[in-house]
Amino acid sequence: RTCTHTLLFAQLITPDGTNHGLHGFLVPIRNPDTLETYPGLIVGDMGEKIGVNGIDNGFIMFNQYRIPRENLLNRTADVTEEGVYESSFSDPSKILGAALENLSAGRIGIMQESCHSIASAVAIAIRYAATRTQFGERDNEISLIEYELHQWRLFGYVAAAVVFRMYIENFSRVYLSIVEKSNAGMKVDNLSEAVSEIHAMVSCSKPLLTWTVLSAAQQCREACGGHGYLKSANLGDIRSNHEATVTYEGDNNVLSQQTGNWLLRQFHAARSGGAVDSPLNTVTFLMDWQRWLGAKFRCTKTDELKSREFITTTYRWLICYLLKQTHEKYESEIAKGLTKFEARAKSQVYKWRDLTKTYAEYLAIIFFLESLDKKEKSLQPVLTKLFSLYGLWSLDQHLVELYQGGYSQGESLARLLREAVLELCSELKGEVVGVVDALAPTDFVLNSVLGKSDGNLYQNIQKAFFSHPGAFERAPWWRDVVSLPRSKI
Repeated sequence: RTCTHTLLFAQLITPDGTNHGLHGFLVPIRNPDTLETYPGLIVGDMGEKIGVNGIDNGFIMFNQYRIPRENLLNRTADVTEEGVYESSFSDPSKILGAALENLSAGRIGIMQESCHSIASAVAIAIRYAATRTQFGERDNEISLIEYELHQWRLFGYVAAAVVFRMYIENFSRVYLSIVEKSNAGMKVDNLSEAVSEIHAMVSCSKPLLTWTVLSAAQQCREACGGHGYLKSANLGDIRSNHEATVTYEGDNNVLSQQTGNWLLRQFHAARSGGAVDSPLNTVTFLMDWQRWLGAKFRCTKTDELKSREFITTTYRWLICYLLKQTHEKYESEIAKGLTKFEARAKSQVYKWRDLTKTYAEYLAIIFFLESLDKKEKSLQPVLTKLFSLYGLWSLDQHLVELYQGGYSQGESLARLLREAVLELCSELKGEVVGVVDALAPTDFVLNSVLGKSDGNLYQNIQKAFFSHPGAFERAPWWRDVVSLPRSKI
């Protein structure tokens, strides 16, 4: 309702009729003095949404609306006065990627917001689980947190909340350092390559975090039973307000394809004997991709699986395997005569999409480990357990690929991995409340009757019930459904 300009991505078509693909344009839509819409535009509010209604999203329609040539955002490409298109990139996909890199800051903000959302959700569910008693031996009811099933349902998300928080804090520092140096005119080695790598990292990490947090919010709601469905539990609002993040600033399934493009370029370079452009060193291991693919599962004890060496090595194997599979699938579709666009579309399911998710999980792990080594010694034991739980909890979702690719044979990998996950849940049981207390915002911000830090769950629920307006009143229409005695007069 108050927007005067919009950043619009639209097809750029030059006078010769050539379509150069999506480019960014700065488009004025309202007079800043009167807020009146300019002629040729229809602008309006799109109405109420599922959540996030504090933001008034709108629609816009164009009818022969002209903007100056100078309004093209021309860092990566431009059009001369004569209508000639110029770009420093020869590959159209790189032009689009470079233009979309401008959105990285907003996506990092979404990831930071997601860290706050998952911290709130797990704080509510874990505090509830620690104080809510149910079932047990005869008259001795026990708290929900004592049940292994409840631990398994929630502790993986607690580990994800900690890993994500430390990952994004570390990554944000790296990102801002590069941006600040670049804006200050300082020399940044391999700036173009670093920006491309950051774009790839953001394009898969935003989907990983937002999808994981959405799943966490739902699992935390269910883990609180009927109480979790209360408006005053705040889990419903956390979920509804977070849900939009999987779509805005880039739909997750579409956005992650940008990461796949970058990864396959690096894999192609490694296969060809060239250099891998990875200034942040996230995929420099691809230079030895054949050696990594030769790795085999040889662990015999659960403690071996809990190590950082096993988790990072297994992820590198997975990335190399999925890159090889995705590359071969893409090339086979090209060989059938499909266009690059068609071949890419046919390579998404079980290939491209799984690859980018795995890479995002690997990023969270390596950036977390970098931060872990700098933390106080007293915190490292519990953080190490949380790292191991997150790594194994995530690898549990890749067992199909680990077996399919020949990383392991027989039942030992799946059995030992899942035993290790349950052992870590048991080890963390006595520490998990302290972990979520460290993550949680204040009670005022958390705004949950189930998650108050005082631990007085039952008293807080009763107070909420008793103070609800009209809680003890009869329905205003009660006379319509009750047969009143007839007057004897």
